[in-house]
Amino acid sequence: MDTQVARQPIFNTLGSVVGYELLYRESATADRATGTDTHTMSARTIVSALIDIGLHELVGSTRAWINLPERALLDDSWSLLDRSTCVIEILETVPVTEETTAAIQRLVRAGYQVALDDYEDAPHLAPFLDVANVVKIDVLGKDPETFGAEVAKYKARGIPVLAERVEDQKAYLACRAAGFDFFQGYYFARPETVQGRRLAPQVATLAEALNRLGEEEFNLRDLERTFSADPTLTLKLLRIANSAATGGARVDSVRAAIALVGRAALRRWVAVLLAASGPQASGEDVERFRVALERARFAELVAEATDRRRAPSAFFAGLLSLLDAVLGVPMDEIIAMVSVTDEVQLALLDRLGPLAPPILIAEASELALWESAAKQAEEIGLSTEKLGQIGIEAARWARSIRSAI
Repeated sequence: MDTQVARQPIFNTLGSVVGYELLYRESATADRATGTDTHTMSARTIVSALIDIGLHELVGSTRAWINLPERALLDDSWSLLDRSTCVIEILETVPVTEETTAAIQRLVRAGYQVALDDYEDAPHLAPFLDVANVVKIDVLGKDPETFGAEVAKYKARGIPVLAERVEDQKAYLACRAAGFDFFQGYYFARPETVQGRRLAPQVATLAEALNRLGEEEFNLRDLERTFSADPTLTLKLLRIANSAATGGARVDSVRAAIALVGRAALRRWVAVLLAASGPQASGEDVERFRVALERARFAELVAEATDRRRAPSAFFAGLLSLLDAVLGVPMDEIIAMVSVTDEVQLALLDRLGPLAPPILIAEASELALWESAAKQAEEIGLSTEKLGQIGIEAARWARSIRSAI
């Protein structure tokens, strides 16, 4: 399932691109944001940009300017974003209240840059202006003679000013003469739609994960099972873990990824993923999901019987080993999306290393190549009888998980 985000460049006075505003698009052919509410638009844009496509792919070494409506501001969704690579745009529809003002103040204290979108000077908006890093002014249809005084008013407070909806050269020259610091509009570039592949987890699984993360008596093992029940959700967890990791940290299990992200941040991410899912159906084939789950459990049970300390990694590698078929994405592209340990990568790409035997035996069993499966099992000290038990248990577990979600 494809996903898309539009991006429009923002230029400085030297003509250099300093960032891209990211804009919601319902489809690849849409030329504006339509089709749903602002909260869902914001959630889907964040998920598509950070997880499905990748922020670096969209903005390179510049900054992403991301719109936040009132609800996303109040629930601290912005804390999911990297303050060094994102500018938070507060939509003009956000009312000035004690709650929204406090939320923006929290955002600024956390080190984020804040831009006020489509700002119109008015006394009741002063609390927002007091903490703004950039003011964006819609110049379309305005008298250029008024630009100078308006820009001077904000620059006197040390606030840079961005001219948006600059449609032609005349408007651009007028904005430059007025002292604007940044420029955005059709004169420079129309929004460009960038496509990626949406990895849509089951809504029910997301809801269950959200509930577990909110429980007072938080159980990491139960949460691990919930994430493990949906291969695409597992992949999203990896992407989230990679974005949260520092120093190139890599993971080899669902539990390691959860621990790396942290409970509070993960709960916010799951809430955003749930909002982004909206009313959409999964679209992945049920049978392929079942096989992926069965292989993961099969590999885990093989490892438990032969090399117990690698059981979580074996489940992890087994689950990922079928995602190329589930998602229709080459395995090397999946590996490029996430950072996994060398053992996991070796097993996935080359079927080599200590995690390869559980996957190879699972694959042989799926193809009813019983002699090959038995021979490989014997090589790692697993009896034919035990192998049969593992196959039955893996199939039972996969069915129970699928029926539960």
